[in-house]
Amino acid sequence: MQALLENEIVSLYTKNEAVSEFDSLMEKAKTADPMLKSKIENDIVSRGMKFVPELINHIQNTKGVTRGICAMCLIRIGNACVSFVQEASKVNREFAWAANYIVNEIQG
Repeated sequence: MQALLENEIVSLYTKNEAVSEFDSLMEKAKTADPMLKSKIENDIVSRGMKFVPELINHIQNTKGVTRGICAMCLIRIGNACVSFVQEASKVNREFAWAANYIVNEIQG
């Protein structure tokens, strides 16, 4: 039981750490030049599925440059994130058009 609780605490800490790190990257992207935006995007994509929940949440709740970066990251992550994008579009109907765009870009 103690080990299970410790695993849950570690998992929660890791998730909160990822959210904080992601938020920091998005904040930097708002004022970044094109070269830095590209590096931020590459950094996010290189982490694969780690940031997918934050990317989906962010794309639904923001506008502007960071929204575009999130969409591009999801597209570049590819098929691994399609089911998460589709599920989010079922929960938030206003996100459906963006989700369809992302999925179509991934699947061709």
